[in-house]
Amino acid sequence: MRRIASTAIVLALALGLAGCESAVSDDSGRDDARLTQSDWVAETITGKPVVHVGRVTLSFAEGRVSGRGGCNLYSGPVEYGKGAIKIGPLISTKMACMEDGLMQQESAYLTALQGADRYAVGADGKLTIATRTGAIVYDSAPRQVRPEN
Repeated sequence: MRRIASTAIVLALALGLAGCESAVSDDSGRDDARLTQSDWVAETITGKPVVHVGRVTLSFAEGRVSGRGGCNLYSGPVEYGKGAIKIGPLISTKMACMEDGLMQQESAYLTALQGADRYAVGADGKLTIATRTGAIVYDSAPRQVRPEN
């Protein structure tokens, strides 16, 4: 009787742990998929609110990231999965914007983005990308339709 009870406890624990492991895997896979289902609009860059004159955006598609740095457009390669991310090197257009702080913000943003190493999508739907210089926090936005080439 004692052996049956012990076996039942071990089996219950094993099934419980297997369920937990599956939930973790499902969450990271769901985060991976969510990256490409939305466009992302930055709210803060390394703890500082975004200058609202220009939108700072991020999109994922086919192994690349692209967006607006506030003034210029940028793009570059990306690898991500299970919470790890590597972005860059990035290329961008070279327009000059005169609004106070916008070019400094864009430079800080692109530098931070190229130092990305971890990401997570929270229960609130916000994407946080951890970088060497601090976190970038994005809110999701409807996916923009891009013209076919």
